[in-house]
Amino acid sequence: MNTATFLVKIIEKTGVDTAFSLVGGMAMHINRAVGESSLNVIYCNHEQAVASAAEAYSKAYSYTKPGLAVVTSGPGVTNTITSIASAYYDSVPLYILAGQVKLADINVYDVRSRGAQETPQLDLMKCVTKKAFRYDPSVISDEILAQYLALAISDRKGPVFVEIPLDIQSLIIENADFRIDNVWMSICSIIEKQYTEKSTAALEIILSLAAAKKPVFMIGNGLRIAGVERATILKLLEFVRVPALFTTASFDLIDYDHELNFGCAGGLAATHSNQILQQADLVVFCGVRLDLLTTAFNPNGYGSNAKRIIIDIDQNELNKNSLIQNALFYKENIVNVLNYFLRNYSLKYNYSEWLALCKKLKELDAVSEKLAFAGNYLNSYNLSQIIAKNKNNFYVVATASGYSIEIVARFFKPNGTNSYCWSGHSLGSMGLGLPNAIGAAAAIRKPVICIEGDGGMLLNMQELYTIAANKNLAILIIILNNNGYESIMKSQRRLLGGEFGASKSSGLAEINFEKIANIVNFKYQKCTTVNELQNVLDSWDMKNAIIVDASLSNDDFRGPAVKTKLDDKGKPISAPIDEISW
Repeated sequence: MNTATFLVKIIEKTGVDTAFSLVGGMAMHINRAVGESSLNVIYCNHEQAVASAAEAYSKAYSYTKPGLAVVTSGPGVTNTITSIASAYYDSVPLYILAGQVKLADINVYDVRSRGAQETPQLDLMKCVTKKAFRYDPSVISDEILAQYLALAISDRKGPVFVEIPLDIQSLIIENADFRIDNVWMSICSIIEKQYTEKSTAALEIILSLAAAKKPVFMIGNGLRIAGVERATILKLLEFVRVPALFTTASFDLIDYDHELNFGCAGGLAATHSNQILQQADLVVFCGVRLDLLTTAFNPNGYGSNAKRIIIDIDQNELNKNSLIQNALFYKENIVNVLNYFLRNYSLKYNYSEWLALCKKLKELDAVSEKLAFAGNYLNSYNLSQIIAKNKNNFYVVATASGYSIEIVARFFKPNGTNSYCWSGHSLGSMGLGLPNAIGAAAAIRKPVICIEGDGGMLLNMQELYTIAANKNLAILIIILNNNGYESIMKSQRRLLGGEFGASKSSGLAEINFEKIANIVNFKYQKCTTVNELQNVLDSWDMKNAIIVDASLSNDDFRGPAVKTKLDDKGKPISAPIDEISW
């Protein structure tokens, strides 16, 4: 067994059943290793898509399985950086097996370039991975290899980049099967050490609930990343019976209509959610890293009238928020916290008056929402309603960047069984929707809806051919067509008084998606009304790919949003989120 096969077999032990790849000369033995393995291999048409599909594969498994990307050296690696950065910021477990030139050809002379298709890959990857290392079995012991590989799937998860020079890939590994088992046992041992029986944070929550009159649990995506199942989250909330708030990355974890679900609070959020957060006297942040977008660029003002208990597995995330007032910080694994809490919380408190107020605020907000978006137009709001209510409970993959997608995500109302996955939630890169949908479909082996902007679609359009080559990928692609970069257009007009490279009138070409669909032999459907879109979803055979060109209208309003105002010294600041109104 050679080195390439040795590494692939270790990674297979994690439960991975699919690899994503674009072949190349400097990765030839790795290409052979995955090709001859038991893995399903999907060959993408750009390395950005390779890593992006692997990222979404892991997300579709709720981060319980890592993604696997295989690329060649030099440009093959540099093309992956955006997708790997996206996975790193979103805490996605990911292995990248990358080729490199022979050891003798690697640049040690400080010249700009030496080997053919060589770049300083490890230097490039260090800032967007948990670990980037060159694997040479004569240098790295099996114990160290286990420690490095365990990083992807333990603590705060994330990508691990493994560079394998061409001449190392083909080296024979002695006693390979025995060593594979030992490496895997070492990885399992490292993972098990994460879990403990006690939790200081849980004790503090129990004590704080006794004194609180208006408590809130804020559920972040950190729970999903840590492996906390939806059933456990529901058990927690229904056991304590306090209002629950979510983030835009976690809002699909329970049914929107559940009596304890009060939406997402933040700068672009429902007014009732913000009012509840700001009226609370205790907020327990579970797996919420309190990033700037979630907190409307004001972490200290986010739940500012409450005692705040902030739990995170990453000490750096806690450090960045150390100036938040009236807050207690705990570096703990949220799995340990919830398990200890559920075992030891016995005195239930009555928060019925508080829940009644929260329910009233939600009902009032629903009336305002209905009035604001009255009409049967095919806009982002109605599109989100149609998809969320569809009887097929689609897995929805949406691009993370664009004006229309902000509206879709904001008003998508999950029913507890469908799932909504952001493509690059933290990084917000355009164009990752399509490769993310490929990875998700490969993982769940069920129909996937991909929501992508007309501008973002162009950035990875070659992946339509990846879908064409893999007939088992059931993907319906909805293109939010607003004839350009709507978000940029609005910003430019508001701030610059003009428009630059954002639409046909300022330098872009008009896109004919019907012709594109015909080229790859996909069914094409133009939708200009709500009924047309509904008919497409209801009639889809959930086998063959479709491109739906959704021509949006009356899409100028995205609901209440945080406003910028000037402080006493004339400095621009974000207004408090409880000032957001219809």
